[in-house]
Amino acid sequence: MGALFGFIIVIIGILNIVFPEAMWMLSDGWKFKDSEPSDAALIMHRFGGIVGIIVGLVVMFS
Repeated sequence: MGALFGFIIVIIGILNIVFPEAMWMLSDGWKFKDSEPSDAALIMHRFGGIVGIIVGLVVMFS
């Protein structure tokens, strides 16, 4: 079960790195009308994706 959970975290992390604007829209963008993410928000989503991949790999292999 841990491997599946870790795999899902890794996939979400990859999506955060590759598509940070879409992931921002799913997490925060729907709350605001006609909004765009700031550069800081995109950087934080990419950083969160890196952390998510690391955590997912640790969960998968521990």
